[in-house]
Amino acid sequence: MMFTTPMRLLAAVVLDENTEEVTRELLRLGTLDFVSVRDLAGDWKDRVAPVPSEGTENRLGELRRRLEGLLRMSSEPAALPEPDLEDPAPLDTAAAEKTLDALASEVNGVRDRQKAVQEDILRLSEMRRQVETFEHLNAPSGLGSAYSFLAVRTGTIPASRYGELEESLKSLPSALVPWGEPGGPVRPALLVSLKRDESRLAPILKKAGWEDGTLPEETRDGKTRALHGMDERISALRTRQSEIQGELDEMFRRRKPDLERLWSRLRVHELLARVRSRFSKTERTVLFSGWIPRDKTAAVEEGIRQACGGKCHVEWLTAREGEARSLEVPVALRNPRILKPFEALVRNYAIPEYGAVDPTPFTAVAYLIMFGLMFGDAGHGFVLAVLGLLGVLSARRRKADDSLSRLILYCGFSAIAAGILFGSYFGRPWLPPLWFDYHAIVNGHEAAAGTVRSVYDILGITIKFGLAVMGTGFVLNWINLVRKKRWLPLFLDKGGLLGGWIYAAGAWAAFRFVQSAYRTLPSPDLLVVILGLPSLVLFLKGPVEYLRHPPEKRRPFGPLTIADFLMEWIVELLEIYSGYLANTLSFMRVAGLGIAHVSLMTAFFQIARMIAPDGGFSVAATAVLVLGNVLVIALEGLSAGIQSLRLNYYEFFSKYFNGTGRAYSPVSLRSSE
Repeated sequence: MMFTTPMRLLAAVVLDENTEEVTRELLRLGTLDFVSVRDLAGDWKDRVAPVPSEGTENRLGELRRRLEGLLRMSSEPAALPEPDLEDPAPLDTAAAEKTLDALASEVNGVRDRQKAVQEDILRLSEMRRQVETFEHLNAPSGLGSAYSFLAVRTGTIPASRYGELEESLKSLPSALVPWGEPGGPVRPALLVSLKRDESRLAPILKKAGWEDGTLPEETRDGKTRALHGMDERISALRTRQSEIQGELDEMFRRRKPDLERLWSRLRVHELLARVRSRFSKTERTVLFSGWIPRDKTAAVEEGIRQACGGKCHVEWLTAREGEARSLEVPVALRNPRILKPFEALVRNYAIPEYGAVDPTPFTAVAYLIMFGLMFGDAGHGFVLAVLGLLGVLSARRRKADDSLSRLILYCGFSAIAAGILFGSYFGRPWLPPLWFDYHAIVNGHEAAAGTVRSVYDILGITIKFGLAVMGTGFVLNWINLVRKKRWLPLFLDKGGLLGGWIYAAGAWAAFRFVQSAYRTLPSPDLLVVILGLPSLVLFLKGPVEYLRHPPEKRRPFGPLTIADFLMEWIVELLEIYSGYLANTLSFMRVAGLGIAHVSLMTAFFQIARMIAPDGGFSVAATAVLVLGNVLVIALEGLSAGIQSLRLNYYEFFSKYFNGTGRAYSPVSLRSSE
């Protein structure tokens, strides 16, 4: 777990007749990150040819993605199972394509109906918005011509034809509003429609016996009735849309087993084609090569030998040696499940170099300590932990990735621990602190006895924490350099032993200066020894690097060469003295956010006291406290999470992290793409 997973390179030859069995075994094992055998060093590479693929993998992948797209149209997307490699049924690609064509046609028919209903909803909603802007709608026929796109008609219709007209108008976005009580021979009505539908509306009205006219003067609620009628139409359309979606969901539910089996077969054959496409061949044999974690080599070799009945040749090559010396080694990070959220943070930044320190456990410790110091409240931490736990349970039900939810859960536990140390519970010191009273110090009250009694002491804690993080970064960099046998940077570099010495000596001198109440520094003679001489020795880096190059590869020595040495030395000194100082002081933001957290909660409690000065509880004061806590949890939680990540990326990783690695990506049944 301290370093990236050691890898070995497999080079194997099997008989052409065993290709299918070996292909299936390699996919079942799911551990081989393929490389082309033609990339191996050697003079035999021109004697092998790639296995022709004929586009099979691409075609199968396209069909598989097409099926996934169709399944996503259901409001209850299927949780696709792991592909079944043991399914004996063959795959007929042409039949699968016909099945998907038929399914797509059926789905598109349903979606077209949904689209038509949605368009009617949008048109009616826009009509309603326009109607709301009118003063009233009771007016003679033809008034609608004064509006941009609405037509408003008033008139009468035979009572016996009213239901027929209502049914006919369902095909158009409109609102038919009746007047008076039913029972008479004719019924007054108001009709709101789109002007562009006039040509379609006229024959419908004529057939129903509509006669334009004026509504009674005493009725002045035409607008209200029209809006109500539109709301009913929109509600009915939304119900219809839900019914259509239900039809679509039912269709997928009926076909779910068959579609899941089809998806599994497509995926298996796609992956088999992907494995075969990595093979090379001669007239009678098939060759393949790839990277495998060292602890899985025995299982892989045994699987290959069993698949081909022992008729094979298997060879293992060491990374960066022999024929594998020119190949890039993939990087696998192997951490326990509890650290997976922090591994995701590392991967989000970059993949570390092969053979280097895996930063995941160090990132986890630094991140949680930073978060706790910035968000030290046990009550707020409890809320975060509950939210994280609910997220984890939800992700597991959906079979989705729960890394973010578990990160929130861990941050909640960190905040709870810090809150107990600081005696903070929902912004109040309900219990005595185990370390120091953050609230008392920030609010200017007298703190209990202890070493932390002022804001300056809190800032000092975060600076010391920054020194520890930076020091850890130096040590990890030295370990990486020793493993790579890069001795010159280990000794003569800003991140090497000399740079670390200068940083440590500068930090010691700074603390001596602070302890003297900012009056005296260590003696000049001592500063020359611990800072001046190492800084001068650092100048040797350029000349030593120059001399290490073979004479035929060196640039001509002259005044410009000396100037280059001098400029490189000055730049490195600036990076040590100013860059490292800025990196260390950057950790003061940990204290800054912690102080802001306490200050915000204090402000909300003061506002609550102003609302209820007698010290009692009121609805308004309680609302202020509840909303204040919610706001602080949301904003300060987000800020603390981001700043913890920033300090890891830019202050910690920059000291040792080389993000030039390529992620280990074996072809397996669990491959995401």
